[in-house]
Amino acid sequence: MAGSSSRSTNACETCRKRKVKCSGDKPCRACIKHNWECTFGHSGRRRFSEAQVKHLLEKVRTYEEQLSSNSTDLTSGPAFESQVRSLLDRSHSSDRSFHGSTSNFQYRADRLPQWTSVKELVDNVAGVTFPSLEESQHLLDQFLFYLGVSQHFFDPRSFSDDLMLLFQSPETRQQQINSPWFTEYLLVMAMAKLMDVKHPTSQTPGTDLFAEALKRLPPLHHMGGEGVVAVEILTLIATYLQWCDRKHDAYLYIGLALRLAIALGCNLREVDQRCLPSQSAHRLRLWWTVYMLDRRLSSGLGLAAGADERQLRTELPRNAMGFQSPVALAINVRIARVTDDIMSTLYGNKSITQLELVQKIQGILQELHDTGRSFPKSLVLDFNRPLQSAIILCTRPILLQRARFEAQSQQQSRSTEPAPSMLLRLCDTCDEAATRSLAILESLRLQQTIPRYGFFDLDATFSAAFVLVMVGFLDKSQSQPPPALDQASKVLRFLSKSGNLAAERRLQDIAQSYSHVWPNHVFDANTSHSDAATQDTTQTFTISPGSRQDALLASLDPPPYMTVASSGRGDHQDEIRLLEPWSNMDVPDAMFDMQGDWNLDLSGEAEGIYSSFHNPTLPLTGVDYIDWLEIEKVFNGP
Repeated sequence: MAGSSSRSTNACETCRKRKVKCSGDKPCRACIKHNWECTFGHSGRRRFSEAQVKHLLEKVRTYEEQLSSNSTDLTSGPAFESQVRSLLDRSHSSDRSFHGSTSNFQYRADRLPQWTSVKELVDNVAGVTFPSLEESQHLLDQFLFYLGVSQHFFDPRSFSDDLMLLFQSPETRQQQINSPWFTEYLLVMAMAKLMDVKHPTSQTPGTDLFAEALKRLPPLHHMGGEGVVAVEILTLIATYLQWCDRKHDAYLYIGLALRLAIALGCNLREVDQRCLPSQSAHRLRLWWTVYMLDRRLSSGLGLAAGADERQLRTELPRNAMGFQSPVALAINVRIARVTDDIMSTLYGNKSITQLELVQKIQGILQELHDTGRSFPKSLVLDFNRPLQSAIILCTRPILLQRARFEAQSQQQSRSTEPAPSMLLRLCDTCDEAATRSLAILESLRLQQTIPRYGFFDLDATFSAAFVLVMVGFLDKSQSQPPPALDQASKVLRFLSKSGNLAAERRLQDIAQSYSHVWPNHVFDANTSHSDAATQDTTQTFTISPGSRQDALLASLDPPPYMTVASSGRGDHQDEIRLLEPWSNMDVPDAMFDMQGDWNLDLSGEAEGIYSSFHNPTLPLTGVDYIDWLEIEKVFNGP
């Protein structure tokens, strides 16, 4: 009777008037059913079947359960942390439950990605040794091999001339040393040393040259007066820091480079540059490189990019005498733009509606599909990795939320409801993108053409391996790790053996997650399933060293161009036109095909997709390492 009295006292107004039992919720299910019948049944406007009403009430029940479980834990803080860390504490129901040990992983604030100072990188440098002419030429070749096709930091012709002057005579050498170009030279040499390293050293390769370059850096208020060379210098600093896993400082310097490039008019159309054709071609290529790096760095950190659509009303670079073909740079820009679109609209954007979000995902996947099919055959290895990374970024939240639901089901000793087929397809797309990305990375490792400190390669490997571990947790038929995880292990060990400390950390992180899902296996390249299997998987992607350069040296008929429409980021007609000469080449579809046409209607699963990106109990940022930490807290419990 006490319970009945209490419930009656707390009854909502509708139930009191109707003298019916009230659940005490606001609004209660009885009220919802009554209001629905009154509004749509008795009024004659629209009659719902009993099955439809039961379906709606079931949705209300689901929402009630979600609100009940989340009512105290919706925001960050101790309550939230406690909840996500203890998800699996009482999990006993499944033989595929997480097998983590809290003794070998402790969630600590200092594991979060924080600003790692450049000071630590350069403070212990004893002295600087300048390269000889022969070594300088070799390092310049290395730089241009890895970064001279898909990006543009400086005019290689004038840089080579200045390099010869540096060694021509004592007089010309002193002139060069006293010029801003020498700072740029030091940075190019430092970057090339990161690429050319064969054996681990006590300090990061090139730090002595990098430290010397920082000492010679003009003060900030002099930068504008130095002209375009200052943009080149700032961009090289950002790139070196990025490859050394100093992402926040890299973000700072690329932001400075971007602002200075805009202030100097590098983003203007070539006809408005008011300089010689070779100079305008260089300035425009430099602008798009800075823009692309700013977009990729900001996306990698989950921070705001430095330029908006007002800076994009210029054409992509044209074919120009003495310069590389702009095709590779155009692809890079296109993927960077889509990646930024994913981060700015899909993650953390609470103003977007469910329907808008699924329409955006549909458009992004179609854009990536079209971009992948436009690759020239010679560029598949170079650009399939960022393409697959963008696909993963777009679809991974659905996979991670499924993993969380599975963990909750194990905790509560109940079976997981099967996911809708469309969500499963998005998860399969994420799995496929990760597998293909690792096949390409392994191919580059086998050919020794992957840079030992390659930042984007490291991130792509970590992200893909992270996805495959999640797939393994969800797929109970995977009693053994997939061969692609062997490839991830080999790539990470290849990078870490050269002294790449960031690769060593990522290797340990993935090994930690791996041990939860396959406790009887070791994430170690030395215990892989079969090198032969790996060879079979990657042989399709084999290229000869140097073909990145060679494939682009062939002359092309100048393709038609048009300026970027001022309507914004969704219109990429200039990139599409730029890639048209390549689009009909005979390229194996298996390299990058995304399961056929992606012009699909996802609106039927709008609710499930939306909640994957906006679940307060598992907040996802799109930043690989932060999202990995959230899942690790679920893996390990308190």
